[in-house]
Amino acid sequence: MSFRRWCARSLVLSALVLVSGCASDPEPASFEFETMGTLARCDLALPDGMTAPEAQTMVTAVYDSVTAVFSTWHPDTELSRLNRAPADSAVNLSPWLFQCLDQAERIRILSEGAFDPTAEPLMRLWGFYQREGQLPSDTEIDSARALMGDWAFTGDSEATKRKADTRFDLGGIAKGYAVDLAAASLRNAGVTDGLVDLGGNLFCLGGAPEREDWRVGIRDPLDRTTYFASVTVSGQAVATSGSYERFVTIDGERYGHIMNPATGRPAKGVLGVTVFAETAALADALSTALFVQGHGVGRIFLKLLPDPVDVLMVIPGREGEKARVLYTPGLLGRITLLEDYADTYDLVEWR
Repeated sequence: MSFRRWCARSLVLSALVLVSGCASDPEPASFEFETMGTLARCDLALPDGMTAPEAQTMVTAVYDSVTAVFSTWHPDTELSRLNRAPADSAVNLSPWLFQCLDQAERIRILSEGAFDPTAEPLMRLWGFYQREGQLPSDTEIDSARALMGDWAFTGDSEATKRKADTRFDLGGIAKGYAVDLAAASLRNAGVTDGLVDLGGNLFCLGGAPEREDWRVGIRDPLDRTTYFASVTVSGQAVATSGSYERFVTIDGERYGHIMNPATGRPAKGVLGVTVFAETAALADALSTALFVQGHGVGRIFLKLLPDPVDVLMVIPGREGEKARVLYTPGLLGRITLLEDYADTYDLVEWR
């Protein structure tokens, strides 16, 4: 079977679903494994001399290394050690952690705090580390918010927290960063066509205007077991944020994990955001920021970005109305609403 025909039959069972593939005929390889608390999958056209087990070992090594730096679940990771550091103590950062924190801080500034890498106190307060919680008081929320953002880079590769209890959670960017590293490793090994997926953070290798693009399906935020639209993608990263991904239930009400730093409470008003960008780290972080901002502020924010990105945002309709799927002009001609969802969603160009 050619790589093109094999890719066209593949399905990636994550936040985004691969529908069809790219134009190349090397030997196809597909593998998946659990890592970083989610499912990783690769669908690749391997160059001569590379085997699927070798490719999997390469990708696994990248994700294991990322976990050793960024995980907040293990006490001996670099990020955990930074979180335990006392106030006013300069902490040396590895290149990966420095780069990721630098990207996160740039997006925090551009988004005016809608994305914040120090949201860990809020995540902990609402019970997302215990996977259960209780409704916090206004005083508790204010105390957690007071710990956010109180740090700075204090050298070429150092960070200093001004308060000991300021803590980082890079869950909104680390998986995208890991996908970028895995894609770069595969490229360096000669892989030119394929797809790298880490829990719905994707990088589509290969594809060009004169060849068949990748086509990804967007999960239905009202029913994450299906997808409602598809988008063609070429040489881009894709990431989705949605309240269905992770939540806690408190007093019978479900609260999503994406925090609004301005209120200290879970963000509301958006069902899902998918971002198409040059890097998976950027797509990952921007999808979170835009989920928090909503379509009004988000439209202004997109105009401030130094590099253009494309966005698909799903917002609920008023009572009796269909939900709206807002898409930026760059997705015109690339997005298709699946026929079964014509009565559920309206496609609206977002200018």
